[in-house]
Amino acid sequence: MSASNHEHLESQHMRPYERLKAYVVSDVHLNNHPYDPAEPENPRRKNFRVFLTQVNETLRPTDKVQLILNGDILDITGSWFEDLMPWDRDDEDVGNILASLLVSIMENNLATFDEFRRLLRHPNAEIIYIYGNHDGLLQRYPASHEVIRNFLSPHPAEQARVHFVESFASEALDLYVTHGHLLDPFNHADSRMQPALGDVVNLLIVNRFVERVLERMKAQGYSESLIRKLHNSLHDIEYLRPLSLVPVWIQNTAHQYHSHPENVGKGKAIDAIMIESVSEILRDPQMVRFMTRRLHFPKGVWELLVSVTLRIPAILPLISFVTSKVVRRGHSNKYQYKAAQRLHSEQGYRLIAFGHTHIPGVLPLSQSAYYFNTGSWKPVINLFKYSKDPVELEYLNPDVQFNKVERCGILRIEKTDFSGQTPAEFALQTIQSGLS
Repeated sequence: MSASNHEHLESQHMRPYERLKAYVVSDVHLNNHPYDPAEPENPRRKNFRVFLTQVNETLRPTDKVQLILNGDILDITGSWFEDLMPWDRDDEDVGNILASLLVSIMENNLATFDEFRRLLRHPNAEIIYIYGNHDGLLQRYPASHEVIRNFLSPHPAEQARVHFVESFASEALDLYVTHGHLLDPFNHADSRMQPALGDVVNLLIVNRFVERVLERMKAQGYSESLIRKLHNSLHDIEYLRPLSLVPVWIQNTAHQYHSHPENVGKGKAIDAIMIESVSEILRDPQMVRFMTRRLHFPKGVWELLVSVTLRIPAILPLISFVTSKVVRRGHSNKYQYKAAQRLHSEQGYRLIAFGHTHIPGVLPLSQSAYYFNTGSWKPVINLFKYSKDPVELEYLNPDVQFNKVERCGILRIEKTDFSGQTPAEFALQTIQSGLS
């Protein structure tokens, strides 16, 4: 049935619901990383599960609800530790790895997925999954949709109410939703087999750095207690935003251990191990292959550049400063807001929502139209502070230290008048909490 026919039936009072509710959220980043087995669920994602529980508990039998998951809900790139990179081949092997990885992520977040299942048992509930950059493989491998649907429900009628799309538009709510990574050159790939730079940093640096450092520390004879402590600290690398902060974060962490007592008598100090691990990753054949193709450098030139550059004092903070300026387009709401202005002007949407930047906010597009960003349910470590411009950020300001917060937003929309006289009501609820 076409959308126009559907609207026509509703106008004839055949609508099977009295109230339409929609919730837009983004950037939950559910992964398969281990957590304390004594915990009943991942404490880093508990807030999101609590939100889903509240949605389920407030639904009426006569409601229709649309849960709009606006990208980066399942953190596929953050959970990919395979030797085979997803961009190396486009075949069944990658698809099989993806299917297995999805199950491990969903099982690791079972409390959350139990709430998804509970939601789908409501006969007028839909889950609309919009692709982001961390879960873009879902779009490339459509068979993965069935893996998720089968995990959520054995019933075809419930599975049919789980949709996977690039963007979502609702005429009834006057709403347009998209993740926003396509506006970000750092996280946008030009082709299926040419990965985005953000994917390369995630898979080849963020996912591998911690293990390489800890392996080298074990070989040097550092104590198990220190290794466990450093393990927890180093894994904070996954919370950096933007990823261009990785070099300065590594430098900052290494400096904290420069004078550690356990360095005495070891062949290599902890800070030296960290820098060597960075060098080793940058010389990894997969990294060399990508960088030489992307930058058109001969292999020897890239290896020489890495070797010379990492010997320069304080080079890592400088790299972060320069790259942050280059990629800031993807980590400020300023550019998304401009895109929303164009969408509003050209297509007339009243409510336009993005994710991706991990910075929640709302700004007017006109007297009655608004741009939203729904932030992230993932803790964020950054060097930002808000400037006077509400859609701009100051990067690497020397007066601002690393801080870790959770800044998520929930765009709630409700409509009870379907005569066309009264627009939907909406509110952006933001949650910010300091995290240790």
